[in-house]
Amino acid sequence: MKVAKALMEAFAEMIFVHGFLHGDPHPGNILVCKEGSRGFSLVLLDHGLYRELDERFRLDYCQLWKALILLDSQKIQHLGEQFGVGKYSKYFPVIFTGRTIDSKSTLGTQMSIEEKKHLKQELRSLRMDDISSFMESLPPDFLSILRTDGLLRSIVSKLGAPRSLRLLTYAKYAVYGLATGPDVKPGSTIEHVFSRVYTRLSYLQLRALVEMAALISQMKDLKFSLVRKLKRMLHEVMNFLYSTIFFFQS
Repeated sequence: MKVAKALMEAFAEMIFVHGFLHGDPHPGNILVCKEGSRGFSLVLLDHGLYRELDERFRLDYCQLWKALILLDSQKIQHLGEQFGVGKYSKYFPVIFTGRTIDSKSTLGTQMSIEEKKHLKQELRSLRMDDISSFMESLPPDFLSILRTDGLLRSIVSKLGAPRSLRLLTYAKYAVYGLATGPDVKPGSTIEHVFSRVYTRLSYLQLRALVEMAALISQMKDLKFSLVRKLKRMLHEVMNFLYSTIFFFQS
């Protein structure tokens, strides 16, 4: 869990704050070096696929993740225009957070059966030309991020980290990234303090949403686990009763 958190934070800061991307973080390119009894450090190998993100793109991508957490459909569609994908922007929430743009599902949870059914019907109506048009319209920076995000998701999942870890980390650094844009000028000490407070409050708002989503997910998992245990106990009791009845009958 600690390794997964450190890995996500390293790449989130790289992307959202510095606009610099290691484009090939597969497991063979990441070393975990033990330091002391509990400490460790991450070492990234193979620096041949680094990409420096365009500054305008970096800020738009920060805005996109803030909109994805809040499920701000208008903002997502507006950013879709900025990225050049137009109507296909409605699929951003599906790609990054696993829910549709009109979803009623809690962040970080599975889509409802009705939402999955509607999405399948919608995807069936897409032609190969639509998919090609979507992929060709995406900026090169976006394609690089999609590859990196897919690899990171796979790694943190294998490390046993909850889905909320990725969402919370991206939300945190998206807000920090917006606070480091070219339009953010040093100003006076008071302005600086207000800027830091605003950034912190924005992050806390997104964090509250992600943490609530994680809590609801855990409660659902607990409920499922309890139901499964009760079914197993009932099955064992029934077997015992059948065995007892059979014993007395014989």
